[in-house]
Amino acid sequence: MLRLAGEMADGACLNWCDASQISWSRERIAEGAARSGRDPAEIKVAEYIRVCIDDDEDKARLAYAQSTMGYALGAQIPTEREKQLSYRGHFERMGFSEELARLDDMRRNGASRDAVAEAFDPDLLKQVGYYGRADGAAAALKDLSQGLDFSIVRVVASRPGVEAVLETLRACQPKLVLG
Repeated sequence: MLRLAGEMADGACLNWCDASQISWSRERIAEGAARSGRDPAEIKVAEYIRVCIDDDEDKARLAYAQSTMGYALGAQIPTEREKQLSYRGHFERMGFSEELARLDDMRRNGASRDAVAEAFDPDLLKQVGYYGRADGAAAALKDLSQGLDFSIVRVVASRPGVEAVLETLRACQPKLVLG
């Protein structure tokens, strides 16, 4: 997909990337651009970056972990082949295999969804998005956006209602992120 974007498209939209994956993606885009004689700098790269804001950082972490689970782990414990596919393959490629295997073991042994979310490595979560207090969101979004042309904030709400969404949007205003 990334090579095809470099070869034929105006841009590519990434999802759930750490810094190394953004760089890796740009390399694939450049390969595709080279095939058609295009300048890879002309192909814009955007990414959905998930942000969960709450003064209760543990509540934010749990909501964010739950939103990550379906992507990183999948709905069912994957076969060895399935670990190479889709978002699971993407998270495996970023070096999270050992952590995901640990969480799969928990699921295999009957752990609840909440227990698995609680056990998610906070560092893994912060490598691909942000959870926590509003005052840390802009700096985190700026770091997570390195190598991108555009960042798209994907709100993960830790509580119902529009206020959680508005709080996230206020914390991630471009003037705060860009300085």
